[in-house]
Amino acid sequence: MTCRRVLLLVAAAVSIAAHGADAGGKDRTLERLARVAELYRDNALGFACQETIAYSGSESGRIQFAYLFIRDEGGRLRDFRTWRTGTTAKERGQEVHPADYHVPVFLESAYLWAFVFRSDRQPLFRFTRLGDDGALERAAVKLGFEPREPIRKGLNDWAGVAWIDRDTTQILRVEAYTPTDWKRKMRRDAGVAMERQPYDIERFVTEFGFEKNGMRFPSHVEITTIRSRVVPGAIPEVLRESTLRRVTQDYSRFRFFSVRSREEITHFVNGEGPLPAVP
Repeated sequence: MTCRRVLLLVAAAVSIAAHGADAGGKDRTLERLARVAELYRDNALGFACQETIAYSGSESGRIQFAYLFIRDEGGRLRDFRTWRTGTTAKERGQEVHPADYHVPVFLESAYLWAFVFRSDRQPLFRFTRLGDDGALERAAVKLGFEPREPIRKGLNDWAGVAWIDRDTTQILRVEAYTPTDWKRKMRRDAGVAMERQPYDIERFVTEFGFEKNGMRFPSHVEITTIRSRVVPGAIPEVLRESTLRRVTQDYSRFRFFSVRSREEITHFVNGEGPLPAVP
């Protein structure tokens, strides 16, 4: 056997081993992320905070809401905006919606990204390990996610990249797109010649910058609409982009009514046992 053939076989073996290690690491990360997602569905999770929405573009403005993450009468977790914060329906007052106050676009629930990784939803997505990175001053693993056909509204209608804390498996950052805008982004990033007519790409970035007992909560959302177009007649062709609209959602003044202890959260995410019953 020639030296060249030996080197090729060694390189192939290393590649296969690395691929297997990456796949195994991705699978372990997804198992832990499924448990993290369950923490957001836990009955013991209760908090309120202040949400500040600011927007600019064709029009600009700023508005604040009291924000809660609640379980409604049907048992579904969702966000709830009002003018004042309280633990009961009577105390928190009437629900309000940003769209009624001229907010052009907003993320209804910054917590929805955790549910991408629920064990029952993972088969609806294709996950790809994109290597190591950093986010929020933490070492992170990057996971790409794309929906598998058919796309189902409210279940697998997002694509993008998530930055996952390498030590705790908590979500640090998510950059997400609708499937249509994701395909446009992929074509643009690959340098494929684009349509002569300009088109828009909307990007949703969420940072989980607030930490409580080892669990991460969203602190900042940025929604940006970018218009991309090829400059006609330029040699080589030039891609120009402009920001049409920018919306931010910031969360502060967190108040927790109940939350699991750091030990309970760590043990559950590590697969060391179920969550104990709430007293």
